[in-house]
Amino acid sequence: MIKMRETALDYYRGTVQKYSDEDGCGYIEPDPEQELNDLLVFHRSSLRSRATRLRTGDRVIFCVNDPGQGGHALDVHAELVEDGGSDERVTGKIHRYGAERGFGFLTTKDGQQAFFHVSSFLDDSVVPGVGLEVTCRLARSKKGLQAQDLAAADLSREAETTDWLAQAILARYARRYDDAARLYEKGLLQQPSVQLILSWAAMEKNRNRKPAAMRVYEEGIKRIPSNAKLREDAGILAASLGDFRAAVRLLEESLSICRRTQQGGEKGVLLGLARTHYQVDTLPSLRGSITYYEQAVQLFGRGQTRLPEADLLRLNIARIRTKHHRGNLCTEFLKAAHFEIVRASLLEQTTEGAEFVVQVDNPELRETYGIASHLIVRCVFKSQVVISDLVQVDESVKRWAESGLGDEQVALLIVSSLPQELQGLLSARIEDKRTLLPALVPLSQSDLETGADALGVLRGTLDRWLYRRDLFAGSSPVEGKRFFGRDRPLAQLRDAISSATPTGIFGLRKVGKTSLLKEAQRRAIEQGNVVVYVDLLRVPSDISDCGWLYWKLADELKRAIAHLPLPPLRWRVGGAFTDFLDIPNSFPIATAFDSDLSKLLTVVRTAPIRPRPRVVILLDEIERLLPTFLGKSGFAGFFDFFSYLRGVSQEHNDFVLIITGANASISEAAQFDRRDNPVFNYFKEVYLPPLESAECTLMMRELGRGMGILFTYGAYEYVYRLTGGHPFFARQLCSFVAERNKERPLQVSREMIEGLLDEYLDTRSGDFQEIVERLDRDFPDELTICVFLAEAGGRLPIESVRGLLGDRLSATIKHLTGYQIVAVDRDYIFISIDLLNRWLQRRYKGKDSNGLS
Repeated sequence: MIKMRETALDYYRGTVQKYSDEDGCGYIEPDPEQELNDLLVFHRSSLRSRATRLRTGDRVIFCVNDPGQGGHALDVHAELVEDGGSDERVTGKIHRYGAERGFGFLTTKDGQQAFFHVSSFLDDSVVPGVGLEVTCRLARSKKGLQAQDLAAADLSREAETTDWLAQAILARYARRYDDAARLYEKGLLQQPSVQLILSWAAMEKNRNRKPAAMRVYEEGIKRIPSNAKLREDAGILAASLGDFRAAVRLLEESLSICRRTQQGGEKGVLLGLARTHYQVDTLPSLRGSITYYEQAVQLFGRGQTRLPEADLLRLNIARIRTKHHRGNLCTEFLKAAHFEIVRASLLEQTTEGAEFVVQVDNPELRETYGIASHLIVRCVFKSQVVISDLVQVDESVKRWAESGLGDEQVALLIVSSLPQELQGLLSARIEDKRTLLPALVPLSQSDLETGADALGVLRGTLDRWLYRRDLFAGSSPVEGKRFFGRDRPLAQLRDAISSATPTGIFGLRKVGKTSLLKEAQRRAIEQGNVVVYVDLLRVPSDISDCGWLYWKLADELKRAIAHLPLPPLRWRVGGAFTDFLDIPNSFPIATAFDSDLSKLLTVVRTAPIRPRPRVVILLDEIERLLPTFLGKSGFAGFFDFFSYLRGVSQEHNDFVLIITGANASISEAAQFDRRDNPVFNYFKEVYLPPLESAECTLMMRELGRGMGILFTYGAYEYVYRLTGGHPFFARQLCSFVAERNKERPLQVSREMIEGLLDEYLDTRSGDFQEIVERLDRDFPDELTICVFLAEAGGRLPIESVRGLLGDRLSATIKHLTGYQIVAVDRDYIFISIDLLNRWLQRRYKGKDSNGLS
């Protein structure tokens, strides 16, 4: 048996069983005999290059982070080595081949063993088998030597030229290139063969002597005029020398021979012609490129191979450029701005426009404007842009960003002109602080046509539009590129999911619990888990029992497994009712939900997927279900709901329940309404602290640079000390400073912030009022302590508060220190968020504190 793992590194081969470029998620089926028996999860973040576009059926090489435990596929890249290896063709014999999997091994004449896959044969009509002699190019991958561009050997001629060819190759390996050239020439004169000519030309190309290689091809064509391969290689070489006229002539002659003599290799010649016409880069030549590509696509559809991804991209770009003048103009502009186009497609309505994904390698652009490594560019062919067009761009940006290939905050919009109405619409989007819509930066056709310096035009446009943003504003949860820090709590959630530990994330209002949960959800989905998130504040106000939750969770679970290779399930609730109101009153919804969840857990447990997926339920704002101190009753069925989930969690180690709340009272209280609490001491408590100093600085720097704002070191330190690292307060304060200082670029100093503090506390009191109202409504003991401290100046000996709440004091201080509103330092207790302390003093004492030194 031949061991497939042939190198010291743990790299493996496999076939992409399923992959969605839009979702960025997929599965790899490893080749046999590699000690990997199940499908392996991978995400776009696992690819060697995020720009790589994989398709179902593609061959890949990958490593695994923990193969003993199933692990995740990492460093996933195409098996085919692009632009690698030698141009020289060698002869070998297949000594092992598995037709059912389409791969095997061959031995070259000098004794080297190389892997090959059937898709690497140039001619689909060749049937590989043990003993078949082939010619090929050799390339080295992470798994070792592999054969590419295989063709059945012409044995009748090879036997005649073995001596001359063998002697020439020996001289070549010894670096006696002049001797090798003389031996090649003698062989060509006395016993010419295709293999000898290709080997000689390859030596000259590898020595960077392309004109000499062309002379070899020309002489070889004279000697063997009926061979298509010689003309094909000569045509490709002519194109690399810039002689496109000769390249097209040679390739067309090769194509004619292929079709007339049935030599095979027609696909390669068509690709050569399509690529050459594409290189010529005129509209007529692009149309010719499309013609040859479309012929090649038809041939690829008949065999085991497919049009290479790079060629599919060229075909799409050519179609865009020839479809509309603005498509051609946009493509030229992107190239001039040094963007690499990695995706391109006409829109579904091809007359309306096209979309590009470009790679941004310019460090100045990325640093100055806070742009991600990839941008979405929408080119509109229509003369007018309407709101529905912008909605479509928003959806596309969101989809690409979620898949890991796009900037969720910025996209370029290429339009015919910029009328006042469109400018006003785009401006309103950018200046709207309530939403997180991407900034659509418009470039008109005249901008592209009249701007001699593409980068200069782009910088000027980005300055005008992006510096009007307020990235600090807004109170919606954030994830992806807008999410900063939190490495420790993210690691805790990752471990909780891995170990199936029920966990509660607790913290002050606006401290970032929902953002943490959403980011954890995104990462867990990338790892192949089934994750459902429900914001309990989203529950309709007239819902007061858990029936709606059973329906919502089942519906979301069905959606969440759509990308998994699982057998079909018969859902009793999930997807069975379009609307909650459609469910009959007599329907046993809890029992039906149990049926759905039990079947899902069973198929997940037995699924041939590694690592094994976990079923994760994330419930945000758990207090929505609980009774309050004001007498509001909790949800009907609350006890049964959590008793059931706790039972499932104890029975299945593939099920994880994670909640968020202001504090841990859900698991601290032994009883609710004089009934035993089913989740008493059940959740692992994780209090979400404010940001650390370095995390707060990173957030301010990254968001600020996208607005043209720089902070001094003193400003970073001062904001952190004022806010205690609370992300919401830090962002709101920075937003206020940016709003009061419109000039860009802007440098913010500590003194500038100090000068605005009184105005900030006067005009932004709602930021603090919301927290106070929440404490007053749900946790009045905690508010009592905060007010008591504020009235005393914010700091007191701990002994002075011991008599306030009796036996409730310990739990109250635990919650407040967990929020990090309050801190305890030896014998003193104090409010740790200075801005909150100042505001509380204004409200309850009528005067401000002395501030920070």
